[in-house]
Formats: sequence, structure tokens, C-alpha cells
Amino acid sequence: MSGWSNKLVDYLLRGQAVSVRILKAILRSGRIGHAYLFKGPAGSGKTALAKQFAKALLCLNGDSPEGLPSNSGTELGCNECPSCVRVDGDAHPDLIMIEKDGTSIGISAAHSMLKEVLTRPFVSKRKVFIIKDAETLTAEAANALLKLLEEPPAYVNFILTTANESAIPATVISRCQVIPLRAMPAEAVAAYLQEVHNVPEDRSRQIAALSDGSIQKAVWLLSQPDGQKANGEALTDKVMNGSLVELALEYSKADSGERQKLLAALQLEFAEKLSQAAMEYDKRQYGPDNSQAAVLKRNFEALKAIMRARQRLSANTNAFLVFCTLFMDMQRLNSEEI
Repeated sequence: MSGWSNKLVDYLLRGQAVSVRILKAILRSGRIGHAYLFKGPAGSGKTALAKQFAKALLCLNGDSPEGLPSNSGTELGCNECPSCVRVDGDAHPDLIMIEKDGTSIGISAAHSMLKEVLTRPFVSKRKVFIIKDAETLTAEAANALLKLLEEPPAYVNFILTTANESAIPATVISRCQVIPLRAMPAEAVAAYLQEVHNVPEDRSRQIAALSDGSIQKAVWLLSQPDGQKANGEALTDKVMNGSLVELALEYSKADSGERQKLLAALQLEFAEKLSQAAMEYDKRQYGPDNSQAAVLKRNFEALKAIMRARQRLSANTNAFLVFCTLFMDMQRLNSEEI
């Protein structure tokens, strides 16, 4: 993909071995559906896999035995024909990417898609539309898409991706074959950091544990550990000494990316505190009812509260209420004896 290294794409696809096998079976059977929904958490490789599947659907050798995917590896297309080369170069006229403009995919994008649907393919036998973050479709755009899904031309295929299936109308989902993806295994994330970024094993495992199964997030965490630590300390100090309502209101107005960065900073801060407390704690020496055990449990509970907040934000829960709840939990844990 544009801006993505081949090594990153390879790791993403290797982390989705089950989904890759499902798609290979579909391609070998020749029974291609007109619409697919790739659902999985952020950073699980949905778009990378969607593009690989689109490449196979557009492959000029797809109908020949040598063009079918092999049992091994992650590749779905032949990677040699002009069509596959164009897909890899992000220059295929029959592969159309539909992405959100700002925070949503609006009706104008749906109208553009309709015009493209009515135009026959230029290079391949098919025309493939990848709709990224389909949960951001507005009601009008979703209704327009539904009409296309109900009576699509024979040469058109749709691939939708989402990290929040519940935000997509059930009528749209019912017309798609659902391909589930899982979060990347922590071992795969750590292996990528070690091989590509030369990160020491212990450090790579620590970052992988905080990455939520996302290689992209792991690389982001790796790129700014000092700044994140400072942000986490500053934010923790604000929570413990400031107005919860004012802070929650301030952070709820930030965009989704900034909110996740704030929570990632807090998560790093308390993960480091938990790690330090765990190293200092010796149950055999101090027993379970001591101040060190309380510190260990307090940081663990705070970390769980932060992770719950991240999950709730990902599920589009009211951001103000999420931050209020989190900050109250943090203040309570800081003030009480556990």
C-alpha cells in the first residue's frame, strides 16, 4: 500500500493466516460474492488484506491454474501480470478506494461511486471498490450503498472494512460475506520490531504488550517514548490535582486521534509504574498485606481503567462520560487504600 513497506504488509498478512486461508478457498472455488466485509480491530491489517484480495479479483491470470493462490504464503494474486503490478503501484483504474472525508463518508462519495459502478472495467474483467472505515458512512451514503449492493452489475465487487461493525446498518451487513480478522498477536508485533527496527527483545515485548495488536501503533510508541512518558506524567498530575469535569470536557473535544494518544500516554505511564512495582515487590519478604502490594494493585487497577476507556471510545461511547469515569477512577485509586 502507498506509504507502507512490503515488510509491514507481509507481517500484517502473516498475522491473519486464518482469514488468508478463507480468501484463498473462495478464490479457488470460483464462487465470488459481490460484497465482503472485513471486520477487525484497528491495526489488524484489514486494508492490507482487502487490497490483496482486490488484487486477486483483478488478476488477469485469475482464471488459469497458475493464477490461483498457492497453499503456502500470503499472496493472493499472481504478482506478475500488468494488473497485479498496477495494484501494487496504486495505479489500477479498476480499483477504487473510498475513504472518509474528514470524519465521515458522505453522499457525495456515494454519488461518485455510482458513476464508477456504471462504467465498465478498463483493464480487468472486474471493478473492485474498497470502502475503508465503512462505519463512518452517513445514513444517506449507507442507503445509497445499499441500493448498489442489492442490484450490482456482474462485474462489480465491494470490499468494506470496519473496526466497529455495530455502527453499520444491518441491511448493509446482511448483503456482505463477513471475513473476521483478529488483533495481531503480541509475538508477531514484537518480532516485527526486532527484525525491522532492531529493538531489543525485552523492549519489543513491552511495546507489543501496549500496542493493542497493532504494528502501526507499536511503531508510533517506539518513535516517541520520552515524549509519551512526559505527557503521561503531566496528564496524571492534572487528573490528581485539577477539575475532573473541566479536564473531561477539554479532552472530549479533541479529535479521536488525539484522544487515543492521550490514553496511550497514560497507559505507558502506568504500565511503567506497574512494571517497576512488580520488580520491587517480593511477596516472600513482605507478604500480601503491605504497602508494596497496595502500590502494585493500585497501578494494575489504573491500567485496567485506562484500557476500558480506550475500548469505550473505540465503541463510540460518549467521550465526555468516558473521560469523567476514567479520571474519577484514577483519583479514587490514588486516594484510597486498596
